Amino acid sequence: MRCIFCLLENPPSEEHVFPLAIGGTVTTDRVCKTCNSTLGSRVDAALSNFFPIKMRRAKLNLAGNSGSVPVWYEMFLGKAQLIGQTADQVHITFDKERGQLDTRQLKHVIESVMPDGKKGLQITLDKRDQDQIPKIINRERRRHGLPPLPEQEIASHIENLTINKVEKPIIKINHSIDFAFIRHSILKIAYELAFIWLGESYLDDPIATELRTSIYSPELTATDNIKGYVGPAEYCNAFKNWLPHEDHHLAYAYIAEGNVFVSVRVFDIWGASIVVSCNSDKYFKLPIDNKKLRFLVIDAANRKTIETSFEEEIQRLVASMCALKRLPPFEDPL
Repeated sequence: MRCIFCLLENPPSEEHVFPLAIGGTVTTDRVCKTCNSTLGSRVDAALSNFFPIKMRRAKLNLAGNSGSVPVWYEMFLGKAQLIGQTADQVHITFDKERGQLDTRQLKHVIESVMPDGKKGLQITLDKRDQDQIPKIINRERRRHGLPPLPEQEIASHIENLTINKVEKPIIKINHSIDFAFIRHSILKIAYELAFIWLGESYLDDPIATELRTSIYSPELTATDNIKGYVGPAEYCNAFKNWLPHEDHHLAYAYIAEGNVFVSVRVFDIWGASIVVSCNSDKYFKLPIDNKKLRFLVIDAANRKTIETSFEEEIQRLVASMCALKRLPPFEDPL
């Protein structure tokens, strides 16, 4: 078996064109185990763990290769900021028994001036940590070189504590989203579809060489010179004829000005439309060759898949325009 990435004769392994973790159903056995492993850990994982994709996987209950499904509440966990409060640091966890997020006020200490002019400390903490007050008071006193307070005096302070309840709190959570190798991953899908649809001779196409070299490269900038669009799906004009769908992946091939394009949309999140060959005549010599221009829809949630010729899908769109007496976008066949 000649691997479509390293071009060496190696034993085959099963490769999911759209990663299995995002509900991919189309496979090929033309990727060797070494390339599958290398690209899986660096490129496929970048797409499957891309924050918006990961949250969609959680919503659709899509497990990765490890068998685990991302959790929807993951994005909320950890430290966060309570807007509009002086003591604004909170910690968010998930209570599995109640199936709810739990927000806990973190200890906050500021210096204050007492009515008699003496300096003091104002301590804010979660009511559930009230039993920690004696320990906190004496720890703060030690930090300031003061002796510990007797239990009776601490008890009097506890009697005078103020309890504030924050109604409908506004919480700010910061997230960093890693875009590394997202371009590589989308181009990898397009490249593999181009091979499956155009056939063996595609491996010798100059654009195929450029694509597999850039996809395999560990350099983040390796894909920058690939012709076409890669980015948010809403700005990918190649899919303007189909309504976005939270569960579906779309892909198709078409010819424009002698170039062969493959367009890919992952959910309604990320899309691409790239040139996979500058020589359409190499692949389309007879009318029957138009069957190589394919149209693919995958429902990631239930794994249902439809693949037809792009010509058939265009006919379906035209029939929809005639029946509904309006222009696209329309729902996809699934």
